[in-house]
Amino acid sequence: MDKRHYVFVYGTLRKDDCNHNLLKNAACIANHCWTEGKLFDSLHGYPFLVQSNDCRVVGELYLVDDAQLSDLDRLEDYYGYGKDNLYDRVEQVVHTDTGNYHAFVYVLPDNKNSKNMKLIENGDWILYKVLFGGA
Repeated sequence: MDKRHYVFVYGTLRKDDCNHNLLKNAACIANHCWTEGKLFDSLHGYPFLVQSNDCRVVGELYLVDDAQLSDLDRLEDYYGYGKDNLYDRVEQVVHTDTGNYHAFVYVLPDNKNSKNMKLIENGDWILYKVLFGGA
């Protein structure tokens, strides 16, 4: 039997964005929730979350099975702990209207730098794209 995993998505995997089809069979737990971090526009059409305790990033929470998690790992170029990943997959607390969940979040690896990226001050990729025409 497949294990189930909570996954927080904040960029192109959100509803109405280009990669949401990977979550079409996943259970949506919360349409609007948040986790701690800073959000950056990579300037390549997708955002990065940088772990931080002083800001919030808005997103959605899903419950996925092992196969769906594997598909998400492929999309995010996550090959495992300590590998040369585009994103690292970490677990952190996600806050919803109905409670808090420990969920996987894809983040900018510690060995990568956000200095050439643009900070998304409102922490919301979808709103940022609408207001500012993000990449």
